[in-house]
Amino acid sequence: MSYSAPPGSPLDRITDAFSITADKFESIVQGFKAECDHGLRTASATGLASMIPSFVTRMPTGQETGTCLSLDLGGSNLRVSLVQLLGQGKSRVTEVRREITPEWKTSSVDTFFDRITEAIHELIGGMGNQASEANAATSRQRRRRRPMPMGVCWSFPLNQTGISRGTILRMGKGFAVDSIEGQDLANLFHKAFKRRKLNVVVTALLNDTVGTLVAHAYGHPGTCMGFIYGTGVNAAYPEKVSRIAKLKNIQQQWPGKGDDAHRIMLVNTEIDIFGSESYLPLTRFDKLLDAQHPQPAFQIYEKMMSGAYLGELVRLIMIELAKEHQMIFGGRVPATFLEPWTLSTEFMSDFVRLSTNEERLENFRNIVHAKGEATTDDANYVSLQDMERIVEICHLVSSRAAALAAAAMAAIIEHQGLTDEENQSKPIVIGVNGSTYEKYPGMPDMIYAQLRSWFGEEVATSRIKLALAKDGGSVGGALIAMLYSSDRRLDTITPDKVDFL
Repeated sequence: MSYSAPPGSPLDRITDAFSITADKFESIVQGFKAECDHGLRTASATGLASMIPSFVTRMPTGQETGTCLSLDLGGSNLRVSLVQLLGQGKSRVTEVRREITPEWKTSSVDTFFDRITEAIHELIGGMGNQASEANAATSRQRRRRRPMPMGVCWSFPLNQTGISRGTILRMGKGFAVDSIEGQDLANLFHKAFKRRKLNVVVTALLNDTVGTLVAHAYGHPGTCMGFIYGTGVNAAYPEKVSRIAKLKNIQQQWPGKGDDAHRIMLVNTEIDIFGSESYLPLTRFDKLLDAQHPQPAFQIYEKMMSGAYLGELVRLIMIELAKEHQMIFGGRVPATFLEPWTLSTEFMSDFVRLSTNEERLENFRNIVHAKGEATTDDANYVSLQDMERIVEICHLVSSRAAALAAAAMAAIIEHQGLTDEENQSKPIVIGVNGSTYEKYPGMPDMIYAQLRSWFGEEVATSRIKLALAKDGGSVGGALIAMLYSSDRRLDTITPDKVDFL
């Protein structure tokens, strides 16, 4: 049985406000394209910069083989991976994970990197000892041992001036490592490797979005975009070097520098900081969410569509419909959801995935009880009709999110000229990583539907390929490390030919 709101009802008006019409979509696409152009023309890469050069000018063919390390350090976890590239776009990953403790976040700089190298040692120690035993026969073999290349995905501000060179800026996210600011990241790693006697060299520093693009390109040559859509949002794509003004102020002769008019470099858009009220259709709920956020007027695009915020938008709509219009919960709001940020995108996903309103009602009441509503009677005012309305709210919020993600993709596709006549035979392959894309019911289909509506059936069907892309921080990091190793014979490197220790 359906309980859809009558035309002209408060929910109907909210639905209209969240609807991304063709005109709104076009305005967003044009706004994003203008911001791409502006970011490319901006000379500085410091502060809240967008269109940041990655110094990655090489892409995999899918046939690379060998073994490299990758390291992915985020706000909560460290992941170290040993990646064996098997060719034909295939790989095998072995990894060690560590939770970043408060003590680790506030340690001295040497202790901080020593803890990281402990995890690296744990991962490769046994294999390294085996390799040493296998290769210890002659001094000639020992001279042939080569350091293991490592790519580092560093999820913190970095003033990067080369593929493996970058000065650490203020880290944030609760990190207060003593004396770390202003130091070269690769140098700190190399000093820690020396203390630990690890035969490892950092050959690449990268952003997770760039890693996603490269990792997807390994199995899908010609990938034109890496897109992160999870708790946050970001995108990377190949750009002509000649268009990147930030490079003009960096005296960096990266390998293979030639005709910049035709060479490309992967660019980290930092699209999460794009957007303004001049073209983003903010609703009163977006403005209310922004006002209660610790960083108001920042990342307003991301706040409209990423996994960190969709649940809060649903909660704000529920409260207005209950308190001001008595359309749900009999005019009451469960105490569970009175506080900001108490309704998550995970709740939305689980709620929508259930097949009947009866199941949703049982689930909702269980949540209410578990979080403090005292008795069964306290939750009895929640009805089947309320469940139908909440599904509608989740749909209007998630469908707008899909449209906003698609608008960013469309802008970057057009910015690259992929719809121009000379490029009409090229596939448009987009690798997407992130929990919102992967786990929210129907999200890939909703995004693709928006792209189909914008570009037309023929282009969407024959050229646009959206696919889940994983292992950006591991496979992507290892690939970039390999592509930029000084030893170009990396296709011969296997674990038994590397002296890790």
